[in-house]
Amino acid sequence: MTLPPDDRLTALQSENEHLRFQLARLEAELSARSADRQKLSGPRRLVPTAKGDVYRMIVESAVDYAIIATDLDGTITTWNDAAETVLGWSERQVVGRSIATIFTPQDVEAGIHLKEMRLSLTEGKARDERWHMKSDGSRFYASGEMMPLYDDADVEIGYIKILRDRTQEILAKSELETSRERLKLALDASAIVGTFDWDVKADKIWADARFASVFGIEPEEAERGASLERFVNGIHPDDQERVSGSIAEAMRTGEPFAEEYRTLDIEGRQRWIFCRGRCFLDGEGRPERFPGAIVDITQEKERLLRQTALLRLGDDLLREIGPNDYAMNALTILGETLTVSRVGYASVGPGGASARVVNEWLAHGIEKLPGIIDLRNYGEKFQASLTKGLVTIDDVATDPATAGHVERFSALSIRSLVNITVVEGGEVRMIFYVHDERPRRWSSDDVAFIREILSRAWTYTRRRRAELALLETETRLRLAHEAAEIGTFDYDLSTGKLVWDERCKAMFGVFDDRPISYDDTFVRGVHKDDIAEVQAAVDAALDPGERADFDVVYRTIGLQDGVLRHVQARGQTIVENGRTLRFVGAVRDITEEKLAEERQTLLTRELQHRVKNTLAMVQAIANQTIRRATNAEDGLKAFSGRIAALAKAHDILVQTSWTSAPIADVVEKTLLIHRPGRADRLVWSGPPLMLDARQSLALSLALHELATNAAKYGALSNEEGRVDIRWDLGARNADGQPMSFVWRERGGPKVVAPERRGFGSRLIHQTLTAEFGGDLDLAYDADGLVCSMTTVLRA
Repeated sequence: MTLPPDDRLTALQSENEHLRFQLARLEAELSARSADRQKLSGPRRLVPTAKGDVYRMIVESAVDYAIIATDLDGTITTWNDAAETVLGWSERQVVGRSIATIFTPQDVEAGIHLKEMRLSLTEGKARDERWHMKSDGSRFYASGEMMPLYDDADVEIGYIKILRDRTQEILAKSELETSRERLKLALDASAIVGTFDWDVKADKIWADARFASVFGIEPEEAERGASLERFVNGIHPDDQERVSGSIAEAMRTGEPFAEEYRTLDIEGRQRWIFCRGRCFLDGEGRPERFPGAIVDITQEKERLLRQTALLRLGDDLLREIGPNDYAMNALTILGETLTVSRVGYASVGPGGASARVVNEWLAHGIEKLPGIIDLRNYGEKFQASLTKGLVTIDDVATDPATAGHVERFSALSIRSLVNITVVEGGEVRMIFYVHDERPRRWSSDDVAFIREILSRAWTYTRRRRAELALLETETRLRLAHEAAEIGTFDYDLSTGKLVWDERCKAMFGVFDDRPISYDDTFVRGVHKDDIAEVQAAVDAALDPGERADFDVVYRTIGLQDGVLRHVQARGQTIVENGRTLRFVGAVRDITEEKLAEERQTLLTRELQHRVKNTLAMVQAIANQTIRRATNAEDGLKAFSGRIAALAKAHDILVQTSWTSAPIADVVEKTLLIHRPGRADRLVWSGPPLMLDARQSLALSLALHELATNAAKYGALSNEEGRVDIRWDLGARNADGQPMSFVWRERGGPKVVAPERRGFGSRLIHQTLTAEFGGDLDLAYDADGLVCSMTTVLRA
């Protein structure tokens, strides 16, 4: 017969009291034999006789109790048969070892055995209930008591510890507490879906069928007991890490576990659950059992998520985003909230034969639909169903409208779908679609949510497009004014109020919100030399009898920035009953046009001057070239090359309006015809430097002469020669900035200085020294010609 837990505890306490009674009686008999001992007073003491017969009798008689005796250092001196039975060590194995042997490592580290010995000396006994170690490394739970041992002289000589194995009792009590806690958790959680019980040490979770199905596990497997990993795999991938962390924390602390997360059920559908449980720890703080229960909160969660989605869509309304962005946001919100594969809409062509995808949202890993879809490929029944306005298919493999074309739907990752269509005149014009790659039961709440999102998106986009069309018209008008740099004015003569737009204000140099008036702003802003003419034109326009056209050009002086501007103004008056009521018109800033006219005049004069100079230079080159040529053909060739070099320099100057040119561009363009096949033999380098027009022309002519000579006689006339060009700038000083330019040839035929200087040499010398100043040197070194120039560039 098995006693209830409370009765077993009472029986054990009674048995302990009986043992204490026996020990007290034996101790009294031992005391009576000692002639020199007085009657004991104070704490009860165990005193062995010289032969230890009574002491041995006590130890041997306690067959259900492990009795261990030690000396004052805690070294075991006696070990009864019950101790061997309970702990596993024989007396021969443990005598001489420390009493710490039977304590757990954690208790030894905490010094529990030493504390018990000290307490027994001061209090006469030390009681405890804790886990102890067995010889095979396992543990057992025991209630124990330690008391001091005395000799005949009443001197402490050691300790005696009595242990009672209570492991089964504790386990039974723990199981009872676990069951009670599991029941409490189940009662605390209303609308329970399922319960579980996890044996942590064995890593076995026993769960009912409802709990198992929520995690995608067959009921038979859950009844046999499955590992924690199997159930964690049933948690939504995005929630697994968080939930695993919470489980680990509950196992560490023993605090209640309460988490809300998603799972994938036996049918692959997403479920929201609330799980509550608790991990029970053993006496050493290690996790032992973890029971709990779950509640399915899917409907409540989906309702909350859909409310949040509608609020997000409402926020988009407040932000007044574009209709296309709003439509895409609506698709995204719908797809994420319903956790489907694809959401989009398509326009349907005449006859309903094909649909063109306009926009769509895709879940991760889902491919886009083809741009054009032939609806006839999906069956007449499906095509006909679209005219109904609403199509819901839980599984294309079983629905009559799609069962005959499962392969085509599967190729598009469609297993279930919702189509809402716009039908006009009996023909489908638009399809709004929701696809899922898994079978899915579309509830009435799902359809209502889809309709709500679609209705809001459709209404907003149509209204927003109308607003944008109006705004676009206004914007075009504004941009036209801005493109033409047109400002507007409105003068109300009845009130004297003058209104200018921002561009009109800018033409008078007004950039703040100061009041605008005719006398203090307009009249003061017109150039003093033009005010009389402008005032006369205004008076003529305002005269109701004359009503002259107002079209005048005048100058303004900016009231805030002092800038001179040229303005063209045109206006009209509104006259009623012989009175001029309003004067409205437009103004345009023509300052750039006026400046352009001035620049054009200046450029015309400059062009005339430069043409004359260029023609004079061409004439000089022609005279010198032809006069020194050995024949007409050579003369014409040399002349053409020099004119080409001059033209290259002109091209560069034209790009900068004949103001300046980068020296690197002058060098590159001039030597371009000499570089093909010699890119690594004709090189140049130097810092950025701008040359004026005359310097550019001079350098271009000089480089042409040097390159032509190198190609005929110098470093470029063979396959090994090389030309290095380098220019450098020194530190700027009071006189200007020092500059050096070097043309250096190497590797060509042996150089011999000419007996007389030719036209090319003189042209190089004259043009460079004339335009750059400084010194120029042509050195005919044996290794190659070197042309070097040093000068100072003035700012």
